[in-house]
Amino acid sequence: MSFLKANPASRINAPSPTPSNTSASGAKRKRPADGTPAVVYSQPADQGSGEHVYTRFTYTVNHLRDQQKWLGFDDIMGFLGVRPGDPQRDQLRTLFRSDSEGNRISWNAANDTYRYKPKLDIRNPAQLKGYLQNQKSAQGLAIKDLKDGWATVADDIKAMEDKKEVLVKRAKDGVAKTVWDNDPSLMHAMDPEFLNEWHKIAIPANPDDLRATLMNVGLHAASAPRQVNNGGPKQKKKRAPRRGGKQTNTHMAHILKDFSGMRK
Repeated sequence: MSFLKANPASRINAPSPTPSNTSASGAKRKRPADGTPAVVYSQPADQGSGEHVYTRFTYTVNHLRDQQKWLGFDDIMGFLGVRPGDPQRDQLRTLFRSDSEGNRISWNAANDTYRYKPKLDIRNPAQLKGYLQNQKSAQGLAIKDLKDGWATVADDIKAMEDKKEVLVKRAKDGVAKTVWDNDPSLMHAMDPEFLNEWHKIAIPANPDDLRATLMNVGLHAASAPRQVNNGGPKQKKKRAPRRGGKQTNTHMAHILKDFSGMRK
């Protein structure tokens, strides 16, 4: 049974938990000198992040929103870093000129320039006044929708409000939320004597006293409880006797007896 004995030369040593400083040939490795940058291996190559045509299209929309002015096609290509001869130039030109509803880029065919297209094509106070005056309803406009294409809308709205050109609804923190059209010619100063007499009218602090005062002078208070009629069940109306339809046996009227008077 000697062939079952382990051969010392065929034993496999367990790997060391710490890296060895010796190479496979037995030569001792040299440690890197202090201050020498370590070499990084297996570094992934650049996969073209940010160079996809739709990614560049999104960059263009954001850039035009920030610029808020017309830009030429070559200026946009320079911003994106797309060189002449790149096939993406034709692809981006097609996307910029698309008529789809989701395209937020306006194209001026006269000089081949492009500009951001906001939700509302309002960019200054004159366009805002024209839009509010021409709309069929008196609906207000949200400031957040105007800000999409009008960067200085908050300051311009404040100036228009001081001139009584618009009416503005603000939040508790003073931020403008909604704007309406306003006609300054309809705003008149109140007579000081009228204001004085108006403020002399004392309103009772207790709502019950105010309700009682209104009822004493014959007025019905809007805050009064609703009165429910509990006078009993409603009486059913007596149904009128049903009249017959068209009589077809008129030729036997001299023979038949009339019983219509016996109906209940």
